[in-house]
Amino acid sequence: MIWLEATLAAVLAMAGDQVSKAVVMARRPVAAGNVPRPFFSITCVLNARGALAAFLGVPALLALWVAAVLMAAVVLIYGVNGHDALIPIGIGLMIGGAAGNVLDRVRRGAIVDFIAVGPWPVFNLADAAIVVGVGLVLLSLR
Repeated sequence: MIWLEATLAAVLAMAGDQVSKAVVMARRPVAAGNVPRPFFSITCVLNARGALAAFLGVPALLALWVAAVLMAAVVLIYGVNGHDALIPIGIGLMIGGAAGNVLDRVRRGAIVDFIAVGPWPVFNLADAAIVVGVGLVLLSLR
């Protein structure tokens, strides 16, 4: 059951991310530099300067993602005790979110970000899935 929860969360996170990015790319022009925006807006931004990809490049980024998937598999096999569904769902969300961003980097050479909230940097559903996944795992460790 652990694999089903993690796999379903990963697939849903990646699919939701890719569908949302396709809709935004089809309907919104890519935003210019530092344009003032309201507190919440949908602003399409192509982020070519990702933290890891800028230093590592796409092949190393893919290898890092594969290593993360393998580590998640080890945690799911040996590290999950009891029937708490938060850990496999959290790991699945993290893997699915990372997969969505890696897929963008490979296909477009940049990550599509489109959710602008307040003073924070523009982000996407993959980023949100990663943050929620980390939160679920940390919440389950208490």
